[in-house]
Amino acid sequence: MTTIASILSGSAFHPLRVSLPLGRWIRVSSERRSLAGLNEQLLRDIGIDAATADREASRPFWDLPAGR
Repeated sequence: MTTIASILSGSAFHPLRVSLPLGRWIRVSSERRSLAGLNEQLLRDIGIDAATADREASRPFWDLPAGR
């Protein structure tokens, strides 16, 4: 018989497994909102064009870049 206590104490549930993706999603979402607010000069300074910035900023929060 499986109980809530056994699930929560076992390897099936671990708070870090839940919080790490959530933290990444929040950071990426914030970064994309910031990127969307940059003007042409700032985009040139970081080496991307407006189309690339728009494309990246419009990605959903769960669509993480490779390596994140």
